[in-house]
Amino acid sequence: MAETFRISGQAEAILAWLAGEPDDDPVADLAAFRQHYARLDDPDVSVAQRQRCLEQFGIRVRDINGRFRPKLLTASLPLPRELYAAANELTETLLDVAAGFQRLADDVRQRWIRSQILDDASLGAQALQLVGEAFLNGAMAGCLAPMGLWQRAHAVMQSMARHEAGREGGVGQSRGGFHYKRLLCVAVVQPESLTARELAWLFDYLEGTAARAVLAMQRPSPDAAGYWMDLAQDSPPVAVARRTPPDETGLWYFVPAPLAARVAEQIEWLENRILEAEVVGLERDGELLNPDVSGLPEGLTPVEVLSLLRRLRERWSAPPLREQVRRRHHYTVQVCAGLRAIWELGRNGETSARIAEWMVFNESPGGYAIMCVSGVEGLLSAGMALALRRDASQPWSICIVRWIRSDNPDQVELGLQVAAQDFTAVQIAFRGGDAHTSVPALILEPLAAVRRHQAILAPAGTYVSRRFVLVREAQHLYVAQCRVLGLDMQTANIELFQYEIDPYPI
Repeated sequence: MAETFRISGQAEAILAWLAGEPDDDPVADLAAFRQHYARLDDPDVSVAQRQRCLEQFGIRVRDINGRFRPKLLTASLPLPRELYAAANELTETLLDVAAGFQRLADDVRQRWIRSQILDDASLGAQALQLVGEAFLNGAMAGCLAPMGLWQRAHAVMQSMARHEAGREGGVGQSRGGFHYKRLLCVAVVQPESLTARELAWLFDYLEGTAARAVLAMQRPSPDAAGYWMDLAQDSPPVAVARRTPPDETGLWYFVPAPLAARVAEQIEWLENRILEAEVVGLERDGELLNPDVSGLPEGLTPVEVLSLLRRLRERWSAPPLREQVRRRHHYTVQVCAGLRAIWELGRNGETSARIAEWMVFNESPGGYAIMCVSGVEGLLSAGMALALRRDASQPWSICIVRWIRSDNPDQVELGLQVAAQDFTAVQIAFRGGDAHTSVPALILEPLAAVRRHQAILAPAGTYVSRRFVLVREAQHLYVAQCRVLGLDMQTANIELFQYEIDPYPI
């Protein structure tokens, strides 16, 4: 039986504020939002009134989130203290409102209250949407998922699944199931290895593709492509290939591999579009990604999209496995961050170089995990180049930042992959590129069991054709025409490709 609708004073005040114009400053609007949202706990607010208010609160918090997110897109890690605090507060608010939708959905089911605005499935879907937004905000800020986020997502989805029993296609086919799948899709690509711009683009991209992923209660076959989740735990999905699921009931399984097939098609389409643009002399960063034609969201250049899609295909096809044993260490190292800064270090020496002191807390034969100990200077992002050495008596190792975390505005942790044990600063210019511009680059020597030939580390977007000119300024000027052998790595910041001296220079 429906509740008699009699609006209380608290509900009336809430609805009056929600009907007003939002503050132009999303941070100020968020502070007012939290004050009014706390009024929903008043016992005079009935279930029907709470549902009506929650619907409007959900719209407002998503609006605040949409206006705040551009601040994260343009910020570097670690975030400034004020921005970090605002991002955390917004994430907490999104989860609070999600909890409100979850409680209301449970109340509607248990008390058999007929919904006047939304049914219980829609309430659960809104809860999962807000949890996904909270997870994305935390990832863009370089933070780990807040405590309780995964447990809430699992609980909402499990509750919805009970009421979807017998639905054609199994669990996860509703709108709530879509939001849950999208959350899982982002979690399994190692979001700490992506930039804020890449994460925002990925979230938009999954709007049209996340439904392809498989969510099931039975163990997938083959195991290598799947993940398992214990819905009673506050934990993200775990790769079956990395840890065997426990022999117990109640586990769910997630398989993102079907997305990889779609990504492969889009990679082929985009590669052909870029090639066509080069043949007719168009800019590669022109209007190649019209969403109506490409089916891809805006926000990244074609080269950036291609780089990200390749990484998504790899991670959704098979979970990455740790191949080398990590050992705990505790010693300081010198760090020079950024390809341009490393290049200037190689050209001009250490007199004016930007060198900082960091602490190694984890090490393997192929990389390091380091933490800042003397304050962070300059810009840091996933996929950038970084030079590292233990002391001045040793050469600089060139590394790529594989992941970045910042759970505190005064601290940053980086995961590094070693790309070379030494480097030489050079300049290169590709055929088909800007004929009047050369770009700074590093020559990297071959690396045992990884790379047989010399390689070039250059800014992202440099590699535009097979041939390029290399210039090295030392005691004698050295100029050579070279040929690319293959692209080894591409991130939002750098490209690494092996090369050889061209035996047939033009």
